[in-house]
Amino acid sequence: MGDKCLVEEMEGRELDSYDLISVLGLLKEYDWKEIWRRYSPGGDQEGKINLMLSTDNYYVEMTLESLTSLAVSAKYHASPNLMQSLIRRILCGHRHGLIVEKLRSYGVPIEDETQFNLSCSVGTIGVDMVVNRDAKAPEYRFRKFGTTRVEQDEQRPLDHYDLVSILYLAQQNRTEQVINRYVPQEILNEGAAGEQVVRFVSPALDYSVDFFFQRIHNDVPRGVPQRGNVSSSTMHQVVRRLFAGHPPSLTAGELTDKGIVITKEEVAEGFALASILKDNYIEMDFKR
Repeated sequence: MGDKCLVEEMEGRELDSYDLISVLGLLKEYDWKEIWRRYSPGGDQEGKINLMLSTDNYYVEMTLESLTSLAVSAKYHASPNLMQSLIRRILCGHRHGLIVEKLRSYGVPIEDETQFNLSCSVGTIGVDMVVNRDAKAPEYRFRKFGTTRVEQDEQRPLDHYDLVSILYLAQQNRTEQVINRYVPQEILNEGAAGEQVVRFVSPALDYSVDFFFQRIHNDVPRGVPQRGNVSSSTMHQVVRRLFAGHPPSLTAGELTDKGIVITKEEVAEGFALASILKDNYIEMDFKR
């Protein structure tokens, strides 16, 4: 059995979806040394890193390799963002036809719809991802969904995928895009400005996340949320840990490292986080 990497040793767990998304995030930041420090057995700064993810219907293998020079091969047709998006859709159980449609819209060549091959390069790091769908996977079962533009376009309820998308959009101050995509159409067309809020409940393994988003108008007083103004990136980290089933101690550590005082007992029972981000107010209530 090979040596464990730093993350496995420090957090006492096996690598999972949290780590696949983390590696791709570090890749987007060009922080290659940190990738190898955390995920290469022994901390070696060259060679390969192999990560895997298994769900009920999919099996994902992702390999990172340090290249000798900048990669310009035509095979690198994907991006770290697209790979992260694919992982999130798989984790949320989005219908297979929607996943295939989205990949094709980004120019990913797909000959066999039960296997996806994505490759990307950032600088001297190459990433290959192979996604296999179980041949016996059941067809998508209809689930009730609402009237937001995303739900209507993709024929699915809002979930963790959308929670993360809203955090990214809010961080970029793209409030109008959030409202146009995620406020129910009847309220968007006929409701008052104060009614144009986003609210939905998303499952995160043993937790349910009550997500709330609202534009803050200039005439509304602003105060610091009760637990502190949590950054969107920290919120994202917490949700991903809960979604991956990490123990409460790791989630509590994620928050206390950022100055948010919380105990693992609070995390285990349920807690809330909030953020005032530019002209947006975001709140997440985690219930177990």
